[in-house]
Amino acid sequence: MPFQLIQLENNQANVSCPFCHTDIIDWSQEQYVQPCEHTLFVAMDLGFEYISDVFEASLPRTVDEIHDDPEMDMFAEISKSSITDFQVFRIDLGVKDMYRYVGVISKL
Repeated sequence: MPFQLIQLENNQANVSCPFCHTDIIDWSQEQYVQPCEHTLFVAMDLGFEYISDVFEASLPRTVDEIHDDPEMDMFAEISKSSITDFQVFRIDLGVKDMYRYVGVISKL
């Protein structure tokens, strides 16, 4: 696995960048996804909510190909990135086997 997986239990809490401390998920905002310069992606098991150009280029399939795949496994897709040494926060959405993933890296 090219990344460190960090499980977060509170699906209602903001998710902050460990590097610049910006709230990447900020539930007080109407547009709650607020990526910072360290954010690689924000995704749910249903698809990407945000993806940086650098992270998309590191995947073997395009976002459109991933989203069009009825058998999509978001965790498996994230794991195929050629980028190494990043962190992924996994947040249980409170629905059986559904998660949100937030990927961050200190420097590209």
